[in-house]
Amino acid sequence: MNWGWKIVIVYSLFAVATLSTAMYFMGQEVDLVAEDYYKQEMEYQVQIDKMTNAKALPQPLDIFYSSSDKEVQLNFPLDQIKDLEGTVDFYRPSDAGDDVSFNLKPSKTGKQIIPVGNLRHGYWKVKVSWKVGNAEYFHEKRLNL
Repeated sequence: MNWGWKIVIVYSLFAVATLSTAMYFMGQEVDLVAEDYYKQEMEYQVQIDKMTNAKALPQPLDIFYSSSDKEVQLNFPLDQIKDLEGTVDFYRPSDAGDDVSFNLKPSKTGKQIIPVGNLRHGYWKVKVSWKVGNAEYFHEKRLNL
């Protein structure tokens, strides 16, 4: 076999490898942070106001993860639990299919316990959004479950 055929074989193998790699990566699923990313970006000032309200509370929301009990405990300020409405979202940046949401229903002591034993291990963002009267609040904490 002369050197001309060797060059043709090398170029052919390179083309096949390049096309195979391109087809493989085209088949990979890519999760966006959010489907309505641009709409959320435009409304972010409202989110900033909610975070400012939450930081201004005399006693801030406390989020605690117990690895032994496999639960997340939310501790709301006692003056916040009357007429409290909202949600807590467990957001997994690596896989949008794992995201879950719960309604807020704290006890009279301001505690809400959420079992997380069925969630996959790894990095999560816990996003708590609530409303008391006309005031809206938002608090986020990163957890490694």
